[in-house]
Amino acid sequence: MTKGQGKIGPILTDSLWLHGGTPLEIYQTVRDGVPSKGMPPWGPALGRASVLQLTAFVLSIRDSNVPGKPAEGQPVTAAVSPSP
Repeated sequence: MTKGQGKIGPILTDSLWLHGGTPLEIYQTVRDGVPSKGMPPWGPALGRASVLQLTAFVLSIRDSNVPGKPAEGQPVTAAVSPSP
């Protein structure tokens, strides 16, 4: 089973990001959601620790380039951001 291939939302395994690809931006996207794109805020349901774990998972699969939908977004190079 592949992970992050983007069957519903954007692909998470390349270097292009629609809503920001820094660790802090990914954390904020998971926590706050993107209501205009149909993504609910997961922060209230998951809590801070789980949102941090999910952020770490998303970062761990970045640039693994598994097959999926065509890439979308802007290129982001891996960079260290302050903790949320």
